[in-house]
Amino acid sequence: MSSTPPTSPREPGRGHGREAGRDPVITEEDLAELDTSEGHADDARPEDPVNEVTARIGGWIAMAATAVIVVLVTLAVVMRYFLNSSLPIAAEGPTYLFPWLIAGGAIVAQGSRGHIAVDVLVSRLAGAAYRKAQIAIWAFSTVLLGYMTYLAVYLIGPMSDQSTPIMGWPQLGSFGAFLVMIAVMTLQAGARTLHYLRHGVPDHALPLTAQSPSASKETPGD
Repeated sequence: MSSTPPTSPREPGRGHGREAGRDPVITEEDLAELDTSEGHADDARPEDPVNEVTARIGGWIAMAATAVIVVLVTLAVVMRYFLNSSLPIAAEGPTYLFPWLIAGGAIVAQGSRGHIAVDVLVSRLAGAAYRKAQIAIWAFSTVLLGYMTYLAVYLIGPMSDQSTPIMGWPQLGSFGAFLVMIAVMTLQAGARTLHYLRHGVPDHALPLTAQSPSASKETPGD
């Protein structure tokens, strides 16, 4: 009988040769390679003055809407459960202002490239191809958002004729959040397209394989 021990099948996650001694535990480097959410990176900041200013204004809108909503909801809860009463503005105000909270957050995310993106194809590109793809994507986004703004303008009339059921406020005040959001996002996309055309796509907006050697060699400890 042969004394050679039987070979075991290759286990998932284990390599051969130089990878045989690697620890199978997932490291932060492994997670960083899988993470494509560039908008949540520390350096995902607005590249041009237009996006910087609009993102700041969007943040103010979101914070103001959040503060008022919290106050109204707290007031509604106190009056309902402690005073056995209700206040119409506290009941309808939060839903009326909620679209402004969403609009402000969307403007901030647009300014910092924080919106969710399905980049299965684009992430495979590198170098000049990736830069051209980014310019084409933002140019198309500008046209699409501009067309949506054009369509939203037609709803101003119908929304002006409608009012809320409790306070009787015009629905245009709430719908205005969408109109402002889509118009500002059009401006942001157009400004980013022009910035990329004039100054190129910045390194922090590129995948690791397309970044310059100096940028890709930087480490948090440097």
